Amino acid sequence: MNKTREVIPGLLLCLVGAAASFVVDTFIEKATGISVLLLVAIILGSIVGNIWTIPGRMLPGVAVSSKIILKIGVALLGLGVPAATVLALGWPVLIVAVLTVVLGFAATLILAPVFGLRRQQALLIGAGCSICGAAAIGAVDGVLTKKKEHEFVTAIAVIALLGTILLALAPVIGYLAGWDPRQEGIFIGLSVHEVSQVVAAGGLAGAAVLPIAVTVKLGRVLLLAPMMMILAALERRHAARAAAAGEITGALPPLVPAFVAAFIGLVLLRTFVSLPTSLIDTVGATQHWMFAAAMFAQGTGVTAATIRAAGSRPFLFAIAVTVVVATTGVLGALLA
Repeated sequence: MNKTREVIPGLLLCLVGAAASFVVDTFIEKATGISVLLLVAIILGSIVGNIWTIPGRMLPGVAVSSKIILKIGVALLGLGVPAATVLALGWPVLIVAVLTVVLGFAATLILAPVFGLRRQQALLIGAGCSICGAAAIGAVDGVLTKKKEHEFVTAIAVIALLGTILLALAPVIGYLAGWDPRQEGIFIGLSVHEVSQVVAAGGLAGAAVLPIAVTVKLGRVLLLAPMMMILAALERRHAARAAAAGEITGALPPLVPAFVAAFIGLVLLRTFVSLPTSLIDTVGATQHWMFAAAMFAQGTGVTAATIRAAGSRPFLFAIAVTVVVATTGVLGALLA
């Protein structure tokens, strides 16, 4: 009971921050037609963290929001992925979706030294580009061992900015290429980072494009679980070597993190059990609140100094990985 009471003040702070983020994002969306909720939450959190010293009694709750609430949000994402609908796309599209994720991660590992990024930071950004934006970044953060908080927040901010640019460009590219709705939907679903950004881009492209784009995107989201298990296995190897060298102490990370197992379970539940639409919508809305609160919490730890230190390299790196991902999106459209 005492531990529960300890986290309440910080959780309330992050909940208020999430509410403020929704308000600001509503005005932005009305003016531009584009939602940038997570970016707004990070910026508001950063503003609060830089102008106000958060009281010690609130820190436990802020920590819970930034880590545990984020993982719960990632797990709940599984309820929005009906595997049967994704499989109905056909094997050619599914193979290109797998290729998109694999090549995205390959580019991440190859290009990280070129841009002078730590492997951990590169994996955060690469996951956001290759799979599903902030949710994938949160999932990767949950399995990494040597990680830095400002690198997580930088990855979220970079993906939010780049994804917003891409959601405006993707429909234009499809139009100029003269693709039919199926081709354009496949391209948008394979190229754009966030699920919400895919919805926005598909809406801009047209009513016939939107459902195809979202379904293809869910195919990429479905790959979150196997990619996290592979990454967890690799992290265990890195952690074992570091422990042998005396660089880190403590237990090895689990091969299948609990939130990944929960994600898989909810995908299976959505696939084999008929659930009320109202339940799915409610869980989806709750997930958005969780992500907003988690991003606000993460933002409170970002200082002006860490932002300056990050420089332009993470953004340029994200552009490079996005080009690889978008190229496979073009391939998918051409093969459709």
